[in-house]
Amino acid sequence: MSSQPTNPIIYVKSACPFCLKLRIFLTEAGLADIFYFVTFEDGDETHKALRKRMQDAGQEPSFPAAEQADNSLKTGSDDLITLYAREANIDPAQLDLLTYYENGVFPAHIEMFRKLQS
Repeated sequence: MSSQPTNPIIYVKSACPFCLKLRIFLTEAGLADIFYFVTFEDGDETHKALRKRMQDAGQEPSFPAAEQADNSLKTGSDDLITLYAREANIDPAQLDLLTYYENGVFPAHIEMFRKLQS
């Protein structure tokens, strides 16, 4: 018998700079332990199933994605950071590693990510 995770699920794609940004925020904010992370590769079965689920719901596939109480998926690293920061009363601008990533490494990751996608 397989047990389902009781923590909210966050789907993160390997090598995705947006997924890394959310993971950095959750870890630095001390919130990572309240989530169950599912990491997948581009094009694997989990990725295909999530894309289909989003498309069937009329949603543009995007990652990271967080499972909501109503079984919908909320996407967008900035939207998810805003949501979880507000819930935990945390100011993301006060998180040094997140700020470092956003202002330094993240733009370079985005450029490389977009080149790989084309």
